[in-house]
Amino acid sequence: MNAETKPAKHSAPGQYLGFALQPVRVFYHLLTSPKGAKVSLEFKDDVAVHHADGHLLLEQTKSALRQNPVSDWAGDLWKAFENWRAMIVGKEIDAGLTNYRLYVTPQKKGDFVQALSAADDVVTAEAALKIIRIKLAKLKTVPGCAEHLQPFLDAPAEQQMAIVTRFALESQGADPLDVIRTVLLPVISENQIDVLIKSGIGQAKQALDRLIQRGERPILDADVFRRDFHAFVRQNNMPGLLTSFGGAPSDDLVAGIASTRPTFIRQLELVEANDEERLRAVSDYLRASADKADWADRGVIFPGSLDTWDDDLVRRHGMIRGDVSDLHSDRSAFVQGRLVYRQCAQHQAPLEGRVVPGHFVHGSFNDLADRRRLGWHADYDSLLGENPE
Repeated sequence: MNAETKPAKHSAPGQYLGFALQPVRVFYHLLTSPKGAKVSLEFKDDVAVHHADGHLLLEQTKSALRQNPVSDWAGDLWKAFENWRAMIVGKEIDAGLTNYRLYVTPQKKGDFVQALSAADDVVTAEAALKIIRIKLAKLKTVPGCAEHLQPFLDAPAEQQMAIVTRFALESQGADPLDVIRTVLLPVISENQIDVLIKSGIGQAKQALDRLIQRGERPILDADVFRRDFHAFVRQNNMPGLLTSFGGAPSDDLVAGIASTRPTFIRQLELVEANDEERLRAVSDYLRASADKADWADRGVIFPGSLDTWDDDLVRRHGMIRGDVSDLHSDRSAFVQGRLVYRQCAQHQAPLEGRVVPGHFVHGSFNDLADRRRLGWHADYDSLLGENPE
């Protein structure tokens, strides 16, 4: 097993799931890495970029919401340097082909880390380490970071130089999504960008989760990911399309809501709709409700358009009911009701002139049924009983 495919000893695949920053950085590197590169999560480091020519970028990601992880005597700072040195000693990486980065957000500074980041040759690197040794010697008490700092300061010079001359601090701005927005704004409309970024991060995270669950290396091919993500953007960034990003609700949630028999489910019971139709009604009702709130909050649609939308659906329902009554007067009220429901479920209509997802019209009809603005059984209002305020 070579250095690229052997996991680093201090990495912990699977433990990143509760941390938001690392998947964000993975997504950024997947978008921006050169052709042929691969990006890993919690494999060589928090995040790593594996270049096609054998070069490697190791990135430690630090959230600085509560403290400064790159202050002069910060344990996080010196633990990162000592971990990198241990990887060189253990021959887990090729020191001559590896670069090192500390990514910190929001922006933080430290005299030591800035001097080390600016040191790009042996002379400036040795000068930065000399200052650190002098200041350490003047301290009255040993700092907590000494367990990581001292081994690094005592290490052979070639190990120190291999890291310091290839080290960079990246700590700019308060929002790690800003750099991603800058990359994507030329190809994504501004009112869509955050929801597409969220989807992209989710796609990367889910792909890595699947690899980890299968016991495989958590590494994604940047070229393949970009191809798939760009196809996703083309599909969902069309001005004539309203896209749903909420995803389908879980089967347990759908079944749980159906069991409470909300009004729109009782409407379906009145016409003896089958279980599959009732469960689909719950799923589409939930998704349509989420879409309406999402689109309105993001300014994708004018909220007042939803009133017109509802009125149009009520009118369409009336026309379908009239057709069913004329053509199927010999059928029972149950059958007529199911025919009305199924024709409404198959109806397609634009919202503000834009195509909506397949579940949206069906979910909207069930919303109207829930509010009793329409019904499937001809006598739904009386059969449902008094409408509680």
